[in-house]
Amino acid sequence: MFEYGKIAMRPVEAGDLEEMRRLRNDQSTWQYLSDATLISNEMQLRWFDNNSRSLDDRYYAITLPLEDNRFIGIIRTDEIDYKNRSIRIGLDIVPGERGKGYGTLGFQMMLRYFFDYHSFHRLWLCVLENNEIAKRLYKNAGFTEEGRLRQAIWRDGWRDYIIMGVLEDEYRERP
Repeated sequence: MFEYGKIAMRPVEAGDLEEMRRLRNDQSTWQYLSDATLISNEMQLRWFDNNSRSLDDRYYAITLPLEDNRFIGIIRTDEIDYKNRSIRIGLDIVPGERGKGYGTLGFQMMLRYFFDYHSFHRLWLCVLENNEIAKRLYKNAGFTEEGRLRQAIWRDGWRDYIIMGVLEDEYRERP
């Protein structure tokens, strides 16, 4: 477990699957993801079985250590490129815990973990152009827009998918 302030991250466990599925199936979550597919229990179990054997994707539960390690969100990592020290990251907080600063803490925790303990050079993500709350969070965490996938996602009309990233030296220069 890696603790940061009042939150922590640890690898996803079987006991987290229903909370993860509930979070993933909440419209306030999937409407901003690249895939809007609703997940069944069987699909979640298959995913967990496959993901447990994969080195390409890693998922972490975000918990509150001072509250019996209560599950409050998920960290997603994929597109892991060890040669070029780059990794794509993402984070979702359960709806009832949003607006409490956990997203900000979660990104600070990820930056510290992946830059300081895993020696990555670049962390990056994609965000839908209409996700104003997330874009503000990412900019405040030090991410910069690097490009756009124009009209790449259909959500009540075509939306651009914005690519944002932060480099290790940019992270280290921030106060």
